[in-house]
Amino acid sequence: MKQQLLKQWRGLKEQEQQLVMVAGVIFVIFVLVMGIFRPLNNAIAEAEKNQLKQQELLTWVDSSIVKLKAGNVRAVTSDQNLSQIVNASSRGRYDITISKMQPGDNTLRLTIDSVQFNKLVEWLDELVNTQGVLIANLDLSRDDKPGYVRVSRLVLEK
Repeated sequence: MKQQLLKQWRGLKEQEQQLVMVAGVIFVIFVLVMGIFRPLNNAIAEAEKNQLKQQELLTWVDSSIVKLKAGNVRAVTSDQNLSQIVNASSRGRYDITISKMQPGDNTLRLTIDSVQFNKLVEWLDELVNTQGVLIANLDLSRDDKPGYVRVSRLVLEK
């Protein structure tokens, strides 16, 4: 096979040999561009787009947390203790399952395994603005599911 190719190559005129070499170089460049460089550029552009979306989400989450912590507290006196308020409001329309609850002196420390971020914000907004509960501390992290977070520590005060 190699011998046949060499024989055909030598049988070509010099101009034909140059034309075949130029065509080969162009083909190799085409394969490199279309098979390697273009997909890499597309992947980089997609990664940059995803990073920008994540940064926007993080900014929004941070601003929401700041708003919740510094929310206008309209003190509403209630006969219920903090545990009762939290239990009643979390199970209602928010369907938030609290995995751990530690009451203290006028405080309540909560842990929530997985919750939709939007539901968490709405629930905390209700607690702050309707029930007069203060958010003393809030630590959360992203969950595996998109749009969900884990609350490792939420300290509420009354």
